[in-house]
Amino acid sequence: MGNVNDRDALGIRISRAVGLPPLPHVTVQVMRLIDDPRSSTRDFERVITQDAALASKVLRMANSAYYGGNGRISTVSRAIAVLGMNTIRTIVMSLTFHAMVHARQRRSRFNRQEYWRHSLATAIASRVLARLKRSKWDEEAFLAGLLHDIGRLIADQFLAEEMDVFISHSTEITSSTVEEILTLESKVLGATHVELGDFAAQKWNLPAAIRAGIAYHHQPLRADKEYFEPVALVHAANCLVNQAEIGVLIPGIQHEMEPSVKEFLGIPEEQYEPIRLVVAKEVIEAQTAFGVN
Repeated sequence: MGNVNDRDALGIRISRAVGLPPLPHVTVQVMRLIDDPRSSTRDFERVITQDAALASKVLRMANSAYYGGNGRISTVSRAIAVLGMNTIRTIVMSLTFHAMVHARQRRSRFNRQEYWRHSLATAIASRVLARLKRSKWDEEAFLAGLLHDIGRLIADQFLAEEMDVFISHSTEITSSTVEEILTLESKVLGATHVELGDFAAQKWNLPAAIRAGIAYHHQPLRADKEYFEPVALVHAANCLVNQAEIGVLIPGIQHEMEPSVKEFLGIPEEQYEPIRLVVAKEVIEAQTAFGVN
């Protein structure tokens, strides 16, 4: 990642080039409420219903087959009661990210449809692994998985020409390691997608576990011990999704799971294939919930 001065210079360069958009006001409030021990379901309801369009999307998601609402949930307060505040936070942030990915954009080499599928699949795989592990971090792992490559979206939006050059160079390489791709990104973009993603997570004041998942999804051993678990879940999920080729952004990268993460998960090798199949099936259900086929 370079020394502190390099990172400061990088931060200044990105903020000038990037002009990173703030998160919508309602999303920021929802993210804050989760961390406020005094917040109640009524606070959640009040914040979400400030934005009628968001409230109706939350209800649509809550009633989808993916979340199991089956059309029975008619109010935001009922959605919170049935799904819980943590899940509602996940839905609100997911809808915000979905809108960012599908906003009108220039023609570019970056395939946003594939990018969305990859992000969604990594989120779902993170949650599947978290539940197998009976982890308390299942919602944080889902959001960190969803946002793990947010740096690529930022590069496409704000470093457009450099991103096109990077994609054209990366597709010329028939086989490469993650490290080689990160080096190429750094050379062409002036920063890796990990650095750009961490910059965004910091600017948006995302919770520490989610930020760690974004910052260390390729290097889980560098995460603080406190957040190793959610980071390990996102790292493993990203490897599985890439191995299953769900939403391939750069073909030919070898994604090897860190041995200590494999050990931490304790999943027998023959179980990984059924997990990939579950994830692929859930991606289709989740895309329907978002209204994207």
